[in-house]
Amino acid sequence: MAHSSTAVGDAGGVELLHRLVGGDGGAALDALLEGFRQRHPDVSLGDVTDENLSLEVKSRILKEEPPDVWIEWPGKNLQPYDDANVLGDASDVWTSSDMEANYLDGPREAAKFDGTYRAVPLNIHRTNNLFYNVDHARAAGVDPSGLDSPRALADALERIDSETERVGMLLPMKNPWTVLQLFETVLLGEYGHDTYVGITDDSAAAHRREIAEALEIVERYGDVATDDKLYTALTDANERFVDGESVFFHQGDWAAGAYTESPGFDYGDDWDHVPFPGTEGLYAMNMDAVVAAAVTDDPDAVETFLRYAGSADGQRRFNQKKGSIPPRTDVDTSTFTPFLQDQQDAFQRSRAQPLSITHGLGVRPDQLIGLKTAMSSFVAEWDVEATADEVIAAFDARA
Repeated sequence: MAHSSTAVGDAGGVELLHRLVGGDGGAALDALLEGFRQRHPDVSLGDVTDENLSLEVKSRILKEEPPDVWIEWPGKNLQPYDDANVLGDASDVWTSSDMEANYLDGPREAAKFDGTYRAVPLNIHRTNNLFYNVDHARAAGVDPSGLDSPRALADALERIDSETERVGMLLPMKNPWTVLQLFETVLLGEYGHDTYVGITDDSAAAHRREIAEALEIVERYGDVATDDKLYTALTDANERFVDGESVFFHQGDWAAGAYTESPGFDYGDDWDHVPFPGTEGLYAMNMDAVVAAAVTDDPDAVETFLRYAGSADGQRRFNQKKGSIPPRTDVDTSTFTPFLQDQQDAFQRSRAQPLSITHGLGVRPDQLIGLKTAMSSFVAEWDVEATADEVIAAFDARA
């Protein structure tokens, strides 16, 4: 059920639709809106929450009553909206300010369709992290920074399984998105950025061998994971990693929130991270962005809000609370956690910023549904060839 925390009057202003309620997301949005209201007290701003955000936005667009702005994944996730010509043109927000100069190529491209800016990215979560327990890695004789490919990680996990009593890597597979995220990261690490982009840009069938081999590597990880992997959710697996159950854990940087809040589990001493093997120099991204409707009652107020969402002040406020990094490269992160400061440094030094498949940036919504279905079949049957066919069919789907 949608509810409005602040009403927007008929005289104009901005209505923001989002699903950031409670936890770090709610705190991040509150910080952003507080900063906006301090800077622009003359602009009426109301925010409306809805757990079924995409459905609500589509419903309101069909009723010709779209929200002024909403928070959504950018990239190909927005393709249906762009195809329907219902997204506002944010180009002036980008080109008449310092935004273009302070965003890297990856976030800029995720905000564009056919050269026109349609979104303002708010934050970035890195998805290709490999976290590890420092003491366990040392005891197992594994140097995480020396693993140079997903296959090398599979070899290390198999050696840990055969030669020690430790769990090499916990794999939460209860939800298919975690399996898909692991698959896409293996694909990126084993075959590189160009192949990854080629697969997501409508040439999956030409890369069937790479897709099948990436699935085989994921299967190798599964073979030496815990027996309850198919019934383990992300939160449970993350807690078990904090408790010292495994040497490694692959996940987006949001997982680190539990680590920094765990007494006696200190960054650099007890836990650390490296880019997933083979992805050094790549910053695989999940992100949220603010998008505007093509038709609004108060376009000047909407533009004012978009400019603030893309400002250094707005992004500092939002990301510090969200546990993510700003897509702008000029934001002061000195008050962020040391882990996030290191993530920001890696982002700024990265040679490319691939768009996550799992989180909708690198594929359209219809493709994402097919890919998650393929991963559900994969963990049920562990049939590499059949799953490769399903994955290709999902990538090749036409809306």
